[in-house]
Amino acid sequence: MTNSSKLTNSSQTYSVEQATCGSHAGPHLHDVHAFSEQQIEQRLLAAEKLCAEKGARFTPLRKMVYQLILQSDKPLGAYDLIQGLQDSRTKQDGEKAKMVAPPTVYRTLEFLLEFGFIHQLTSINAFVPCCHPRDQHNAVFLLCNACQRVQEFSGMPVQQIVNYVKQQVGFQVQQCVMELKGLCDSCLPHTSALSSAEA
Repeated sequence: MTNSSKLTNSSQTYSVEQATCGSHAGPHLHDVHAFSEQQIEQRLLAAEKLCAEKGARFTPLRKMVYQLILQSDKPLGAYDLIQGLQDSRTKQDGEKAKMVAPPTVYRTLEFLLEFGFIHQLTSINAFVPCCHPRDQHNAVFLLCNACQRVQEFSGMPVQQIVNYVKQQVGFQVQQCVMELKGLCDSCLPHTSALSSAEA
């Protein structure tokens, strides 16, 4: 499931690949909600393996929260996850399940963030899966104001900003997550057409 497009700046043109995952050498773009059931299962197994390697437990609750984030077609907030957990447990047990306490969910989210399985979008206070959970990387998120699509962009331009900041002001960036809001390539033509019709 790939869809290539071009990203241009004044000095370079980048080939941007929209895919679900994989290691890429150059700049690339991922839809964060484009996971098949098989890919979700692979991610859950990989998360369990990584936790075991690092001596941490991938508890049923951690797995459930991560799975809900992977399955979602939009960024999820903590209270969306609490509701999703309750719905999931109710479906499993056949009777109304007890609600998971917010602090428990927040601790679970902190764990998933620490291990790099998810990213937090602070501007909308929501969480999305990381497209490169095993790789240390800096990410830029593109949030569409029209359809709420979220894409993760990674690559050298982001690293160049981090390097520039270190060289110019001596600030060592430990984590870089940028959020850019605007219109995605699918919504832009429709919005432009509407603007032209209204003028």
